[in-house]
Amino acid sequence: MKSQVALALIELDSVPAGIFTADAMLKEAPIALLKSGTVHNGKYLILVGGSVASVGMAFAKGMSKGRDHLLDAVFLPDIHESVYQACMGIRQSCGSEALSIVEMATVAAILKSADAAVKGSNVQLVELRLADDLGGKSIAIYAGKVEDVEMALNLSEAALENKAFLLSQSIIPSIDPELAKQLNSSTYFSATDLTTLEQGE
Repeated sequence: MKSQVALALIELDSVPAGIFTADAMLKEAPIALLKSGTVHNGKYLILVGGSVASVGMAFAKGMSKGRDHLLDAVFLPDIHESVYQACMGIRQSCGSEALSIVEMATVAAILKSADAAVKGSNVQLVELRLADDLGGKSIAIYAGKVEDVEMALNLSEAALENKAFLLSQSIIPSIDPELAKQLNSSTYFSATDLTTLEQGE
């Protein structure tokens, strides 16, 4: 069972404004500052959690204080357990099933869309990547049957108010075992296991 009932994320284009906004949010209500800091392209992210009432109050304060530098934001009063776990950096195995992968321009967009996707389809959320080493973008990977990963993409897109945040997406009906092995290790190029060529290949 997740320790936080609600999550909220605010994404700003200014570091000073981001730190100022985070401070105001923490002073507004008893919330947990799960993560805050800079990501690529100079954005500042604030991820908080707690009770629905407290996070709602802090989110409203943050939206007010950071409005001049706001890029995107999301308040999830009843976040799905798998999305919460993925936010905390927990990854799942993709196995040998079908995969769908979606790439978005903001972290708030991927969180909102992932929450809708896993609540409305029978998929496993393999991984969320939130801005770091992605040029400020974000990705979600879903595993399951072909029709289920397709549904996850449809729900993901439908959840977006700003369709421009959806950058690209793809479906792989049956993932190659070697690629699945690499994805299960990491989606970071520098962190995946290096396979050397056998003599004669």
